[in-house]
Amino acid sequence: FGVEPLGRGEKIGDNAARFIVGEEGILHGFKSIVIKDEKSEPASVYSIASGLDYTSVGPEHAYLNGIDRVKYVAINDEEAVEAFLLLSKTEGIIPALESAHAVAYGIKLAKEMKTGDILINLSGRGDKDVDFIIENKY
Repeated sequence: FGVEPLGRGEKIGDNAARFIVGEEGILHGFKSIVIKDEKSEPASVYSIASGLDYTSVGPEHAYLNGIDRVKYVAINDEEAVEAFLLLSKTEGIIPALESAHAVAYGIKLAKEMKTGDILINLSGRGDKDVDFIIENKY
């Protein structure tokens, strides 16, 4: 699975979930999935995680999605913050908000599974996000 930021919702400008609200296009010289505005220009996007706040995805992700090799899902801000707090409190691991999106989906997936393992790649340190979480009263 690949996990994208649904942010505040599905409206363009409220998320960076390219596979939900994006369409095929060319950006920075590569063909991929791009979130576009009403003029077919790259749209403004939003994510609580600054590392996920981008209008497009790499062409390899578009390819993997196109051949059904990877299923892309989306997690909203609230779910990501809940996962950030849960992993921090229960395991003492502070995930980056980017990785917290994957943790949130892992939690959802685990509730649906009867057996098996889930592997989540934590790709950053969340200590950089702690002040943001506190300041925004999550």
